[in-house]
Amino acid sequence: MDNEKKNQFNEIINDINATDLNKLEQHQQTLIDLLAKTKQAIELVKDISPNQLVAAHMKSGNIKSAEWFELDRKQKPKPIVPDQLLKELESICQNEKTNMLSCILLGLGSGYWVEHLNAFEQIHTVDMFPHWPELLEKRFQPSFLTHLKHTTLDPNFEYTNLDGIPNTEVGFVFSWDFLPYFTIPQIEKFFQQINNKLIKGGRGCIHFSNADNKGDLELIKQGYYQYCDQKTITELLFDCTNFDIEQINTEVDQCSYLRFKKPGEVDWKRQAWWRYHLIRERDPHVNIDPPEEDENN
Repeated sequence: MDNEKKNQFNEIINDINATDLNKLEQHQQTLIDLLAKTKQAIELVKDISPNQLVAAHMKSGNIKSAEWFELDRKQKPKPIVPDQLLKELESICQNEKTNMLSCILLGLGSGYWVEHLNAFEQIHTVDMFPHWPELLEKRFQPSFLTHLKHTTLDPNFEYTNLDGIPNTEVGFVFSWDFLPYFTIPQIEKFFQQINNKLIKGGRGCIHFSNADNKGDLELIKQGYYQYCDQKTITELLFDCTNFDIEQINTEVDQCSYLRFKKPGEVDWKRQAWWRYHLIRERDPHVNIDPPEEDENN
């Protein structure tokens, strides 16, 4: 062994002899404990759900901007929905509409759904942008557009402000291709307000992001959709409202929706007076008779 290698060997031996074996044993035990806890955490994630790997989006997802919604809307003049499901959704809107009620269109988008809600006496459109899409102005006469009242969502309220829509006045809520882009805290705020907007007997149909479906989960991982799933959306609805769920449909990827109803029955006499006063204020040139009083009154 030459002198250089001999000196290196002696240095290593001296370092080993100088090592505190008690501390070495403590470090070894720490590493063993960390490895055991890591294995335990992995097993817990497997037992709960693989979706937990992306569930951080539930609380920390980035809020999308109005500019993002505007660009996305321009790519979708018509809902991206299979033809059969589109017909079913259109039928839902057709069956609910009546000139004795108002409705909320949560997510105006290109304006496609307005045509299927046009019998409502008033439509509260809600979206990020302050203007109507050009397609809407081309499709409808100015006289019909007076039936629409638009609410622009405000970034100062995390795009969740619905205070411009009167409470206990809305008979139907419809939302498609809108809530999947909102975080759980944002959806929670929407539900709390919708609970106050709906009249007794009022109904709703909303589209939601569903991580239980493969197609939705891929969009969540890409950051296009925000995280949500069937369990979360139903818990939110029950926690934030007193609504009853009438239907949950999760059969089609990226097209999960639920339908709900507020307990009670619509007071049609009250609605007749609501419509009378609305028309008197909105269309003063229109002659309209007040509702007939009940003989018992």
